Amino acid sequence: MKFNDIKLSFGIIYVGLIVLFTLFSLYFDIADFITSTFGDNIKSVYIYFFFLILFTLPFDFLSNKSLNSYEDRCIKKIVFGNIVLFLIFIIFISIIYFLFNLQNLLLAFVFSILMQLLLLALQGIITPYIFNIQEKSYNDSSLLICANSPSYITMNILRTFRGPKIVVPVHWVKQNEKNYFFHLERFELIKKIKIDLKSIIFSISLNSILFSGIYYYFLNSEYTVSSSIIYLSLISNLISFLYILILPKISQNGITNIDSIMKNKDMNLFKENLEIFESYQDKNESRNKAVETIFYPIPSIETRINVNEKRLGLPNVSRLIIFFASFNLSIIFKGVHGNAGKPENWILPPSE
Repeated sequence: MKFNDIKLSFGIIYVGLIVLFTLFSLYFDIADFITSTFGDNIKSVYIYFFFLILFTLPFDFLSNKSLNSYEDRCIKKIVFGNIVLFLIFIIFISIIYFLFNLQNLLLAFVFSILMQLLLLALQGIITPYIFNIQEKSYNDSSLLICANSPSYITMNILRTFRGPKIVVPVHWVKQNEKNYFFHLERFELIKKIKIDLKSIIFSISLNSILFSGIYYYFLNSEYTVSSSIIYLSLISNLISFLYILILPKISQNGITNIDSIMKNKDMNLFKENLEIFESYQDKNESRNKAVETIFYPIPSIETRINVNEKRLGLPNVSRLIIFFASFNLSIIFKGVHGNAGKPENWILPPSE
């Protein structure tokens, strides 16, 4: 089986198991079981998430071993990543518990935006701790060179309090100078036209609207606060699952729109960089169109070369929105095929 098929299979199985767990939990009313066993308080929600993290841990280990190169495998990173993840969930659970007790829809909507902005801030805070960072300047851009980055890390843009920064994995720095600077130029373009911000705003807005709807429903139901939060997590898993089925095409369109500009600059360098990119990612030049439409936020080499017309799209929105949906207590983002077994990608969703 080809690497890209194995990688996709792991993602489908991992996400599928989370969805099955979610449906099982909803059908058998796990929220009632947990609150009646451990008490109807915030502690029971913490316990639920502790066991949820434990449930996904074996799949993190298996994905890490099966999908990453020998140099990129690290059990310690998986353990540390899950500990950090649990602590972040503790913060979000505590805020949401406070909001349910407050019973204020407007404040819940405002806090849903603030919690996602906190996730955005955490990207800038945590990144220097997971990579050996060398900060450099290029043109008018601030670069974060990740000297110890694993091969699956992609270039990315961090929106920090000190302005946007381009995350540069070390394997791009080691490329031919022309290829490196051409790829860098792509992210300077993204930063300049702020298309990444549009993806962020769309993601935060949709997540906040859905969170407010779920919050309002449970606020007017007979469920206790603890049960409501557990149900919120389960429903958010299903919403995130719908995101990864519906939004990849919009993400692809956003990427091919930028591709059109880069192809006009230098078609040969564009093709070379696609080959370099795929060598570190899915390792495939073409895909079945139906499979690509549903499962791949980033188009194949063949699609990216052949698509020239501008389409409605937001680059990487399908990965960004499930990252931000973690404030909704969804864990689907851990299992998608670009993130499975790659804890750095949990905080820095892969880009193009």
